[in-house]
Amino acid sequence: MTRFEDKVVVITGGLGGIGLEACERFAAGGARVVAVDRRRDAGGRIAQGFRDRGLDLRCRVADVTSAVQVATLGQYVRSAYGRADILVNNAGMLSFSPIVGADANEWDRVQKVNCKSAFLMIRTFAPLMAGKGAIINISSSAGLKPTANTAAYSIAKAGLLMLTQIAAMELGPGIRVNAIAPGPLDTDMPHNYLKGHPHKDQIMEHMIERTIVKRLGRPGEIAEVVAFLASDAASYINGATITADGGFMS
Repeated sequence: MTRFEDKVVVITGGLGGIGLEACERFAAGGARVVAVDRRRDAGGRIAQGFRDRGLDLRCRVADVTSAVQVATLGQYVRSAYGRADILVNNAGMLSFSPIVGADANEWDRVQKVNCKSAFLMIRTFAPLMAGKGAIINISSSAGLKPTANTAAYSIAKAGLLMLTQIAAMELGPGIRVNAIAPGPLDTDMPHNYLKGHPHKDQIMEHMIERTIVKRLGRPGEIAEVVAFLASDAASYINGATITADGGFMS
């Protein structure tokens, strides 16, 4: 296991799916982890569970689409730790609808959650890295290949990939910025989004069939890629997008 002793790690969307698995991976490696999430209900219980195992996790409630709340979060991390070493921009939301008839408010929300939040977090936390660190943005295979009825989501995730490359140029060489483009995953987000959809099973089966491995990805598999990109083993990787999709894009 890659070690992250005393590294300060900030993870958005940290209480579920990829985010929680990443918290587990970094904390088990010796890092001090700040899990950021909008949900208030599970944070205390999850943090206590980590502490019971001798792992360092703090949970902070914040809307990472809010510049004010992100700035407050940055102040908290500076006060508590004095710096940040690793930032994982994992907050995201799904959206499926045709362009004609799409809700403009939902479009704006999707852009904010999937792309603007990463901009705000990078703007706030890069200065806390003092010229050395790693930033990992969780994008999607949808940001690499156009698919009908996914305009809001795909465009937001594609924008996140462009943000990754520009941030790598501006923050390098000391701060590395990379992205991961997962394929279909077995997480709460797609299941909750499709809950009640009359063709939910067919949609999930279609996504599985499009992969080479013929299954959905596990959040822990993406968390391992996150840990790799954050580690010294990835010291020559910068401005890159790592596709982890089980062959979904092949």
